[in-house]
Amino acid sequence: MVERWLAEKELTARMDVQIESLLIQRQQMVDALRVGDLIAVRQMYRQDRRLMSQIRVYDEQGAIIFPRYRDRDERTQGRGQSGQQSMERAMQRPLPPPPRTYDNKPSNLNDEIPARQPSVLHEILKPIMPSSAAIADTDARPELADISVELPDGQSVIIQLRPHLRFADVVELQHGNFPLRLLLIIAFSVLVCVWLSRTLTQRIGRVQSTVHRMIDGDYQANPALSKMGNDELGLLAKDVAHLSTRLADSELARKQMLSDISHELRSPLARLDVATELTRDFAPNAHRYLDRIDKESARMNELIEQIIHIQSLQMQQYTIDNLESEAVDLSEIISDIGQDVCFEFQHKEVRWQWQPPEYSFGNDLKSAWTVQGNQEQLHSALENVVRNAFMHTAAGSTVIAEMKAVQIDNKMPAIQISITDEGGGVANEDLERIFQPFVRLDTARHRDTGGYGLGLAIVHAVVMAHKGYINAHNRRDGVLGLVVQIVLPIK
Repeated sequence: MVERWLAEKELTARMDVQIESLLIQRQQMVDALRVGDLIAVRQMYRQDRRLMSQIRVYDEQGAIIFPRYRDRDERTQGRGQSGQQSMERAMQRPLPPPPRTYDNKPSNLNDEIPARQPSVLHEILKPIMPSSAAIADTDARPELADISVELPDGQSVIIQLRPHLRFADVVELQHGNFPLRLLLIIAFSVLVCVWLSRTLTQRIGRVQSTVHRMIDGDYQANPALSKMGNDELGLLAKDVAHLSTRLADSELARKQMLSDISHELRSPLARLDVATELTRDFAPNAHRYLDRIDKESARMNELIEQIIHIQSLQMQQYTIDNLESEAVDLSEIISDIGQDVCFEFQHKEVRWQWQPPEYSFGNDLKSAWTVQGNQEQLHSALENVVRNAFMHTAAGSTVIAEMKAVQIDNKMPAIQISITDEGGGVANEDLERIFQPFVRLDTARHRDTGGYGLGLAIVHAVVMAHKGYINAHNRRDGVLGLVVQIVLPIK
């Protein structure tokens, strides 16, 4: 459209210049015809044949008088004749049939170019040339109307203007607009490529986000994956959604089976406790062995309770309604945990470095660091991480707690909690394993520190149930220690 407008504007300007020249030539011709100076008229046609070919002179019967170009010898012989004899000779020559209509179009405009089969590139780069700008519209321009001139002998002739641009001018204009045409094509191609790139990137990003959530243990399928079309990428997205659904069902079945097994183990343990108490009455001398049975039975009950607790937390990832949501102030929880743990580990003289932050997401400072979740579960998870830090850090060292505002996926506001100790750190290959159930490192296998290896697994389950994530990495400031980071979305 831009090229068409520019081309039409240029053609109109050229046509205006040419019409002005034709009007001047026509006025000179009218003056010459009125005095009968046909030699001057003929001289005008000889001087500028290209321009004068657009001025036609007809007699009263419609026969063309000018332009009439004879061969060179005949023109040489006729130079000495008078104007009146030339006019009579012109009237006596055989005349072509009178024109029926004047369509104001050059008859040989398209005959100058030989016919050829255009190439595909030519068709693409070929501009849309406005035909109305190459040929003047006589209806829109009254000055181009035919005029009648009376000769000295009483006869009348009709002067008609047929202004049009040469085909060479049109071709020249086409070639002149080629850089602009090419620039428009390139600009349009770039816009299409950017649009396609953004569309494909967004679709691939949805699939990638689902895969990353599956890697993190969240197998909930994204409903948008099933509505991405039937092309190759759409079919891949549907396969990923189907895989996510199957993995979620499998994970639910595994967790349900483990939960059922844990519940079933409690019944024989309960019967074992009853049998132990009865044995005490009939075997007074076996208290030493019965106490051992009670101790191991209590440990098994504790282990089963923790397993059931983990399974219930992990199930909350897929049954969100089971999670009782309330406003939980994380800053207050960390302050309370710090006081309790400092009192418990005062024999190690561990310094607790924690300063509640003042930054808030809004104007309400009270709700600055508040998330929606389960108060008891979040307190248990944060207490577990802080206790592990105090337990494994060296005596006389420092445990640091920090909190700051972050964003999940660059759009969702969240809170990041970092707990840093000076306990020597963890091997890089074990950083991912420490959040799995029953994983105990070589340095924490005894009962006082290692437990059953379920503490961080419970923390991981709580964080995942609240749609957050947890990770651990060794300190990078030159001090041996571990940094545990927990990120929880505000809503």
